Amino acid sequence: MITATSALAFQVLPRISDVDRKLTGVSSHGWVDVAGQWFFGGLVPMIKHPVHEAIALSALGCAVSKGEEADCVTLERVREHQVLLYGVRWPDDPPFALNRASPPRISGCDPRVTLRSTAQPKCWYGLFKDADKSAKLQMQSKPGQPVFGPGDYLLYRSHFGDLQFFHSMAAYDGEPAEETLYRMRMWARFLWGLATKEIRTDQFIRFLGVDQLGQYFPGDMTATNLFATGIIEVRKHLDVVAMGVLLHMVQDSFSQAHTGRAVESGAVCERIPRFYQPGKITQFYSYAGQLGSEHDKEDTFQALKGQTLQVQPSVVDVSRAFLELWREGASWDLAEKYFDCAFTLESPLVKAGPGPYTH
Repeated sequence: MITATSALAFQVLPRISDVDRKLTGVSSHGWVDVAGQWFFGGLVPMIKHPVHEAIALSALGCAVSKGEEADCVTLERVREHQVLLYGVRWPDDPPFALNRASPPRISGCDPRVTLRSTAQPKCWYGLFKDADKSAKLQMQSKPGQPVFGPGDYLLYRSHFGDLQFFHSMAAYDGEPAEETLYRMRMWARFLWGLATKEIRTDQFIRFLGVDQLGQYFPGDMTATNLFATGIIEVRKHLDVVAMGVLLHMVQDSFSQAHTGRAVESGAVCERIPRFYQPGKITQFYSYAGQLGSEHDKEDTFQALKGQTLQVQPSVVDVSRAFLELWREGASWDLAEKYFDCAFTLESPLVKAGPGPYTH
């Protein structure tokens, strides 16, 4: 049962920050109001419900009973871990610059202000809906390939295109599970390198030599550009941000609308037996062909409660394990052993699809 206190706590994220308020003086729109932000944010559950934050805070040591992880989201805890939580939120709401030469023809968009849901909520929601509509139209004409890629807005790519691995999802219907997992491992290796400060944040990603990551960011983009465009407050702590971003992908793999998992067997991880193995992945899903309202039912506190009460290791347990390895300063070679255990495929050739979330 959600108490009045915890219900108020859920409204901690998202919220308009002092920076967002100051940016309204720059924007041609002149103002951003809390009511407007909540109206548009409330239409999209991934913005409305801070489920990822609840999982992360529980994994960080918030002492609550299984199934009560939502109670971890309090103002005090959010402030204590605000940089990590920025990273946890980032894949759902990555800040990026709008094209000034050809700004989107959507009401509420100001190309002079970095796009994120809290700074330009009306524009953000308009772009998200445009991406959804465009993706569904293009799926038929571009079978066997992502509908969005380099050159498209980050919001389009991360939710509907080639960067869906941010969310433990396939880039398109028909993508073999082993290809999705390859991209996820590539992303995890990059993030772990940043989190352990083995990878510099000021070098172009295309020159880092991390598998095929340069193909996804072929321009002059650094980790700083990617994770902190317009958000100067977090730039000195991109190691923490990167860990939060990794946690997001880990957590999404336990959402039934993102990834199908078998029942856990009770076995320990063969190559790193200090941890138990979660259920094997049976299929990755792709978002473009899903019905958003059906997908969103699995990204709620109710779904999280059902998962943590019935599954072990749960999404919280696996998040905690990655945090432990990070705090210990584990190398990627060691962390990869746990990654392989946490993301073991039941069959590498199973093709992605929308799953049962089409109606």
